[in-house]
Amino acid sequence: MYETTLASQIAIQTTYSKLFLSLGELVVAKEPMQVWTVLGSCVSVVLYNQRLKISALCHAQLAEEKVFGKTRGTELEQYAKRAVKNDFRYVEHSICYMLEQMQLLGIRKREITASVFGGGNVIELFTYKAGDENLNATYKVLGEHGITIVKQDVGGNKSRTIRHFTDTGITYVRKL
Repeated sequence: MYETTLASQIAIQTTYSKLFLSLGELVVAKEPMQVWTVLGSCVSVVLYNQRLKISALCHAQLAEEKVFGKTRGTELEQYAKRAVKNDFRYVEHSICYMLEQMQLLGIRKREITASVFGGGNVIELFTYKAGDENLNATYKVLGEHGITIVKQDVGGNKSRTIRHFTDTGITYVRKL
């Protein structure tokens, strides 16, 4: 079920363009839009600046590039081999890129808040907990940059969808 507590705040803006983020994709949105994605073990980090009403979101698939060496001979190896071939599939690269882009727009780090979603260990047969690894990497990078996490819906064994409104900073989460 989607959260309804702040729905009245988004009623003002009725013409949102919609964007779906797939594996290894991100967006830095200067114009109002609704961005949505589906997460299992992947992590979506939402960075938001209230002053300029700018959001940045990623759909990071893996904690780090070194995960490929860790997965050799495991059930996760096939999953890792299918990974989208770009650097935005990695948590650290995605977060650092989004922070750089926001700073280029005149936003100071202390003005940025973060929300974190996903990181579930949704495939119970996997002994390698990709969701946990993704979350640990996310918290480490955000902490290193001094970014405050204001909202999160993470972990567990269920997938979730998120819908984020880039101008208001409101994110709705639905567990599947």
